[in-house]
Amino acid sequence: MFNVLRIQSLRPEVLQAGVALYEELMISPRSPLSRAQREMIATAVSQINACHY
Repeated sequence: MFNVLRIQSLRPEVLQAGVALYEELMISPRSPLSRAQREMIATAVSQINACHY
């Protein structure tokens, strides 16, 4: 994850947009899913995509 943030930090507006997207998807209280459920989905999708991040 560090490399992704490092690259995005070269363009602060990209980093800010990425953080905002993460917060909306994973932390926002507007979701009907709990944070644990969202983390489980993210883990499963990452595993299916062979993503080590």
